[in-house]
Amino acid sequence: MADDDDDDDPFDALMGIDAEEFKQLLDEAPASAAAGEKVFRGGVAVVDDGSISREEFRARFLVPRVPVVIRDAAFAPTHLTPAYLRATYGDVIVPLDVTAANRADAKLGDFLDALSSTSSSNAAAADDDDDAERSRLKSRYLRNLQMHEWFPREAAKLRLPERLFGANALADAALVPRCPDSWRRWHELFVCGPECDGFPFLHRDTCGVAAASMQAHGAKRFTLFHPDDGARLYPRGGSGLRSEIPARALAKPGGVCLETYPAFARAKRITVDVRAGECLVVPPDWWHTARAVGDEVSVSVAASFVDVERADAFNDAYAEFEALRSLASVGAAT
Repeated sequence: MADDDDDDDPFDALMGIDAEEFKQLLDEAPASAAAGEKVFRGGVAVVDDGSISREEFRARFLVPRVPVVIRDAAFAPTHLTPAYLRATYGDVIVPLDVTAANRADAKLGDFLDALSSTSSSNAAAADDDDDAERSRLKSRYLRNLQMHEWFPREAAKLRLPERLFGANALADAALVPRCPDSWRRWHELFVCGPECDGFPFLHRDTCGVAAASMQAHGAKRFTLFHPDDGARLYPRGGSGLRSEIPARALAKPGGVCLETYPAFARAKRITVDVRAGECLVVPPDWWHTARAVGDEVSVSVAASFVDVERADAFNDAYAEFEALRSLASVGAAT
């Protein structure tokens, strides 16, 4: 999907991909069983849950590894609103911004109250200690919280429908004998407000897993890049899963410094908004990051899955992952 056309074009800016790529997406998309109209948002196809067959879903999206938004997704946990989370789990102390350098713990109810408040996120300008704390919390991000560990009752209700996705190889120990148990039921909670910078880095998911981000409340803006653009995104570290380019720089046009990252000028960005009741499928090895948009609190749950036909590819990638982790631990011990 990436090409070498560096010329600026109004269509590129509007759609996130150039006109020829967009036409190719339309031309190559197989006709649906009902020959229905094909809808795109920011260059990403939009389909209605219940109106697409498993065969068409596999042929158009899963097998060729093409991102898609599923609209009116009956499986999206739309009951997980801020009000529901506050009433049901408000006293649970949760970690925010989970890196060791900037982690903070807070009651979930206090965090949600802060996100919903109309006060500024400028803690220095707050009138009292309570306002200052709310201001600090507004820019925080509750992310990657494993649902089965923190909210097992909710996790038990979460399922990707096999009628679309088929079986998840991660849940089958015969197909995938080696991976952490938490990966076999991988549902993570993400909560943030519009004053949060969003996910802290542009990345691709480990071991070639696919992700399904189910939007429960509010809206989220995803920035996606095709795997072929990986070298233009300046991957770093032994695994090459994260980009050196600051994720916050992607939030505004011209935000990425091309003097520092000149190859980025040739990367083709796709930007798509995902709304409550929708699900974005991010295929294996696609680069992505996201942030809340609009005025509402964003609540989403991300599920990871591996198509059964890609089980061998996952097993090979996981073996490499273990080897890299082993080398890192040996290096840390010497």
